[in-house]
Amino acid sequence: MATRHIRRAAVLGLVLAASTLTACSGGTSGEQKPVSAGDLVSSLPAAKGDVDRITWNLTGGEPETLDPADAATTQSGQVVRDLCDSLLTLDAKFDLKPNLASYRQQSPTELVLTIRPDTKFWDGSTVTAEDVAFSLRWAADPSKISSYLFADVESIKATTADQVTVTFKRPDEMFTSELANMVVLQKAFAEKAGSKLGTAAGGLMCSGPFKLEKWTSGDSITMTRNEAYWNRARRPFAKSVKFTFVTDATSLAQSLNAGEIDGAYELSASSVPALRKSDAGRLVFGLSPQSMNIYVTRPDGVMADGDLRAALQRMIDREALAKVVFHGAATPMYTMTAPATWPSGQRAVYEKAYKTFEASRSYDMDAAKKLVKQSSYKGQTIVLAIAAGDDAQSRTAQLLQQQAREAGLTIKIQSMQPLVYAQAGYDATKRKGIDLMLSSNFSATPDPLETIGFSYLPKVTYNYTDYDDPQVTKLFDKARSTFDGAARAATIVEMQALYEKANTVIPLVSTNTTTFLNNRLTGAITSFAYWSMPQMAYVGAAKK
Repeated sequence: MATRHIRRAAVLGLVLAASTLTACSGGTSGEQKPVSAGDLVSSLPAAKGDVDRITWNLTGGEPETLDPADAATTQSGQVVRDLCDSLLTLDAKFDLKPNLASYRQQSPTELVLTIRPDTKFWDGSTVTAEDVAFSLRWAADPSKISSYLFADVESIKATTADQVTVTFKRPDEMFTSELANMVVLQKAFAEKAGSKLGTAAGGLMCSGPFKLEKWTSGDSITMTRNEAYWNRARRPFAKSVKFTFVTDATSLAQSLNAGEIDGAYELSASSVPALRKSDAGRLVFGLSPQSMNIYVTRPDGVMADGDLRAALQRMIDREALAKVVFHGAATPMYTMTAPATWPSGQRAVYEKAYKTFEASRSYDMDAAKKLVKQSSYKGQTIVLAIAAGDDAQSRTAQLLQQQAREAGLTIKIQSMQPLVYAQAGYDATKRKGIDLMLSSNFSATPDPLETIGFSYLPKVTYNYTDYDDPQVTKLFDKARSTFDGAARAATIVEMQALYEKANTVIPLVSTNTTTFLNNRLTGAITSFAYWSMPQMAYVGAAKK
């Protein structure tokens, strides 16, 4: 599942965007001003012309919500990025650039956003500072998944008709870069929709390149081109895009090969053999900050034992997993934060620390057996949840089950329907009776703090085990307030040494973004950067 741990959350694998591993010819799309990210990411050759309809599949299934503040999965986030504009964007050097707004850092504790004067919502009304301030406050609500990003925010105010001022209790290095993921809603529409915002019944009102046309629950979401979109350089080629919700890997591969569905992101590794030599389209492996992990899903139960969690780290043959299940489209991974999230300037610092975990968590069945024996484990059944219909997850779970049996553990695999599985990522009631969850994770920015904060701060959404180490929280706050990259990296590495000891996340592999696109189309973004962009706006006819 690609949530934000199931995730979900996040941007520009622009650190990854310099190259793409492909099974077809690749290229770079043409100049895309004023939105600069499009010509800086891995993509197929630029589209040549318009198309009436694109049918695109959301491999993770139907979105559980399109409320931007909770759209943390690959499927929900992908749709939202087509419908709603982000405030800022990032370039290939990770520099922030204007998008719906420009910004000025008045001081370490004051940020001013200025909204473009020519931006309008789908209904023709002007995007105002009130709309922007409302959208930020909406995302900051403690009930929202995105709320922890606002931990240091003191106030958000519309100070003029086109300016919003954000003040902070202390400097926050994270916040401004996360504005590349913060999108704007129309205040009046959102207030009227209330709790129904982002649902099939409540809908959305945004300013993006596509408009939400229809959401038929259980079947599809259709969006149409916003003919009045302010960014003329990013005018969509497709008049209409229909998102389908096929989650069964075999059925999806058949539909792609038959041309019934034009394309999809995040295809299951099990689809690769069936699509690699397809006559209907091209299969592309793009670089990505995503990973597949096992999550301990509750603070009590059999997995509360630290030795047992440590045993999981040693019993897994990650090399075999990457080769056998993922067909080489994955790399063994040994920490919760994927190497792709390391800022390039401090990569050596992170890599040195990473190697210690690679050594201490390498495959060693004898070490795993020893840890099981010294644990409190007495033969209890350990329940591992996976998404139904995901063959790669199923095969991964079976391999884990086999290796657990060798280590002396009994694992039961429990398949969950895709929507319930996605909900289980943020709703503890859906995780009742589950000890472990196999899930994907991603970072929306090239910043380890994003994924760390989602899992190891007290009371955050994905802290399933109620992990609470005051020293980790202190170091997190210190790193978050540090603008110097080298000092920040040193603090994060110090913090990592503490939270990784808990073994509440068992990293497995770092995965590629696997994309399929029908031969009649081109222009698709093929790195994970697609998730933080209006990716369907780039896809169009391969021929004039």
